[in-house]
Amino acid sequence: MTTTPTEQRPPPDDAPDDGTTEERLAPTGTFAALRYRNLRLIWIGQTGHAAALWMEQIARPWLVLELTNDNAAHLGGVVAIRVVPQLLFGVWAGVIADRFDRKTLLQTTKLATFILNVIFAIVLLSGLMEIWIIYAAAFIRGLFMSFDQPARQSLIADSVPPALVSNAVALMSSTQSTMRIVGVGLSGLLIQYIGLEGTFVTIAVVYFVSVVATQMLDVPPRKRAPDANRSMTTDLREGFQYAWAQPAIRGVLVLSVVFYGTAMMWMQVFAPLFAKTVMDIGAVGMSGLVMAGGAGSLIGSLQLARSTPQHPGWRIAMSVTVMGGLLMIFALTPSLPDPFGLAMPFVALFAVGLFHGGYIPLTHTILLTATPEHLRGRVISLVSLDRAVSTIGAATAGFL
Repeated sequence: MTTTPTEQRPPPDDAPDDGTTEERLAPTGTFAALRYRNLRLIWIGQTGHAAALWMEQIARPWLVLELTNDNAAHLGGVVAIRVVPQLLFGVWAGVIADRFDRKTLLQTTKLATFILNVIFAIVLLSGLMEIWIIYAAAFIRGLFMSFDQPARQSLIADSVPPALVSNAVALMSSTQSTMRIVGVGLSGLLIQYIGLEGTFVTIAVVYFVSVVATQMLDVPPRKRAPDANRSMTTDLREGFQYAWAQPAIRGVLVLSVVFYGTAMMWMQVFAPLFAKTVMDIGAVGMSGLVMAGGAGSLIGSLQLARSTPQHPGWRIAMSVTVMGGLLMIFALTPSLPDPFGLAMPFVALFAVGLFHGGYIPLTHTILLTATPEHLRGRVISLVSLDRAVSTIGAATAGFL
């Protein structure tokens, strides 16, 4: 028997124990989901994870450019190699998340990622860093992330009542956006004043917050479902069949192919390349470009947390379309005469962030709410196949 939703989602900390249903106990407001202890711990863990991730999003491409004399092909290649494990193992990670205890799986990925960050910082401090090590570290981190996402997203849905899933997912997305501003800004300043070595040491320290918060989760161990003795291949096939049979899930996955194949490349490839070789604004300027997108994403995700929008499918499709147009504008704005050529790229990426901030939580909310508990890990893991499209996108962008 699987654990019941009531067992997985205790009432908020200040709710009276009077036998009322969790729907009546569910608080309201922009930060309603944070009234639940497990969700708060996941949120704190995600804050440390996101801060370290966004600091690395600035430090790693800058390190690649320094080691390779501004070679854009390597820049795209490092982005691409990180997604390969998600293509190879992502869907199997979803099967494992549905078969085994999700808290234990999440704890393992967090600790392994922390150890990887520490080793990477030590190698860099020792002066032994080479480009192949960056490729290897990116691949291994991608492997850990392929197991992290289905476990974490499933635990989010397990930690709050169904009515608050959208709010919880949007708050997690707002954390990503906030840390894109804080982490990216901090990373640019650290590179400027203490160098890349000190920056990667700081990344390892910050990520430790995620390890501690995950260890503190109080989630009842998941019991195996009655059919857990089936083969993993059978479980995987069941996940594919369910996702394809549901129009909402199928539509989200198809649209995500477009999104991850085109819209996500601006952060990993074009922002550092434009900042260094087109706009000549340095690491701090590159941080500013990514922070502008993060500020827009924060506003977009908080707006979604306030209320669940009507017609989410149309909003997702519109977001992808508008982001494409805005990225075209971003590509053209540096050629404008100053001061417009300097200011407008930041404005364009802020607008990109507004639509980006709503897209991710909307898609994850649809996937989680349209899927029964025992299939959530497998359905969420299918997003890894869409993200694998970014492998082609990153490599193509780099070579172009």
